[in-house]
Amino acid sequence: MDKETYRFIYPTGITSLSLVFSQKALQWLYGTTTDDNGRETGNFILFGDLLARMALTAGEGKGFRRPLTLSAGQAQYSEEQLSAQWNMGRKRIRNLLDALTDMGLIDTHRSRVASLMTFPCVRGWKPADGTFISNPFTHEHREE
Repeated sequence: MDKETYRFIYPTGITSLSLVFSQKALQWLYGTTTDDNGRETGNFILFGDLLARMALTAGEGKGFRRPLTLSAGQAQYSEEQLSAQWNMGRKRIRNLLDALTDMGLIDTHRSRVASLMTFPCVRGWKPADGTFISNPFTHEHREE
């Protein structure tokens, strides 16, 4: 992978990330998704783009009209923004997010104000100081 791809794999500011994937999730991550123009993108890149949005510390989401206060391990998202960035219709984005939820890669909560995402497949991460931070949104009993 080139340097541009790596910026999507980890959220900025961490040196390592501990993940657990089901077999179904690994198979999906290995595949590709075709956008509305027929271009294929690796599913790992799409998941990494979502992961790069994850807050590492509590604070306010950025880049939104109505930002939420996020806990570490959460990300604010917009189906409309993902649709524009990934060049896919909103219904397709929603179906993709539902599939990621079914595989245990993400959990979502949609409201009238904003949409929130967590990453139950992330066990934790290490920032530059080397301490391990456990993800409070990990599901302990998922298929591994």
